[in-house]
Amino acid sequence: MAADTCCWPVIFYDGDRPVAISCITRYRADAGILTEGIVQKLIGTVREFLPSFLHLKIVFAGLPISAGQRGLLILQDTDHEAVVQMMDCALQDIAGRESAALIVLKEFENSDSSWTDQFSRELRYHKADSLPMNRLEPAFESFDAYLAARSARSRSSIRQSLRKLREAGCHVVQIPGGPEAIERFTDEAHRLYLEVREKSPAKLETAPVAFFHELSRQMGDSAHFTFIYQAERIVGVSCSLKYGNSYQLLFCGIDYAINDQAHLYFNVMFADMDYGLRQNVARINFGQTSDSFKVRLGCKQVPLNIYVKGRRIFRPLLWLIRPFVLPPIALLPPIETFSKKRPNASKQTPRDQPRSGNKLSPREQNSPRDQRPRDQKSHQSKDLSFNNCPSDHP
Repeated sequence: MAADTCCWPVIFYDGDRPVAISCITRYRADAGILTEGIVQKLIGTVREFLPSFLHLKIVFAGLPISAGQRGLLILQDTDHEAVVQMMDCALQDIAGRESAALIVLKEFENSDSSWTDQFSRELRYHKADSLPMNRLEPAFESFDAYLAARSARSRSSIRQSLRKLREAGCHVVQIPGGPEAIERFTDEAHRLYLEVREKSPAKLETAPVAFFHELSRQMGDSAHFTFIYQAERIVGVSCSLKYGNSYQLLFCGIDYAINDQAHLYFNVMFADMDYGLRQNVARINFGQTSDSFKVRLGCKQVPLNIYVKGRRIFRPLLWLIRPFVLPPIALLPPIETFSKKRPNASKQTPRDQPRSGNKLSPREQNSPRDQRPRDQKSHQSKDLSFNNCPSDHP
């Protein structure tokens, strides 16, 4: 996040009782982050001459990090309509004071639409697709159990990646947040994160090294860090959070100079998956990039929605360019890469039990977005290969 990023915690009360919470943030961001194809190339061409093109001051309802989290949380027994109206007033007030070009509420699942669509129905926001979340609903107690259930070919590929890490002289250190994590997350570790960020097509914010230190300090055991070293030199890093029944991968960094040799990116993901599986959580969120790789890991893509409103000249302009800057985003179809005979398949852990609230509503079941497979031909293979590192790391 930029040095001029500002945050305003917002709490809504019903009498003395808090019933909803949000965090409004303001920073400059790339308004063309969701564009694809020709439009994305055109924006890139313009930026060769005007580097700041479409980098606008935006007010967000949501934390200043990209984790696919809801930007507004409301208790079930609350007057949602009243909260939505007050949230819009708060956003409009701050956007006016900060001279923001856009207001964005991020990021909501389809199950939230019964109340979030009030923003588009009554308050003149544009509802649009955000990048989908790659989510794994664990059915295994550890990475070893997960690996044993893979098809023979994909199991061999994963083991080859693990072997490459060892042969490169690398070792993995995993620790919770706290003083040791702060000490290990050096400027060099932060540089690895910046390298990955620069290669990502979705650059919304840049977290400074102080962010990781404060996350480690304030979240304590809820934060988790993976460090990969080659001898004493750090070559890979990741940061994750456990909250409630979820495990969220936030950021990673790798040394591209030895990535092909050691399969660093894959091994960071494997290490984080192993830790997440052992936390007995209901879901592991792998982030919103490197979709093809993560779907092959067994993730399913969860559609997310945002609500966008333009201000001043950007209000009519947004109406005109909406199809280009807020295009529909198709989901990748799930891929079956597990063998038909899974070890201990009859044994259910608590996370394998049916969970209330996981059934799709009729709206979700019939969502056109869920039925628009993307790059179908490139996802037909039932085996997982790790010969090439994805180009759009999280």
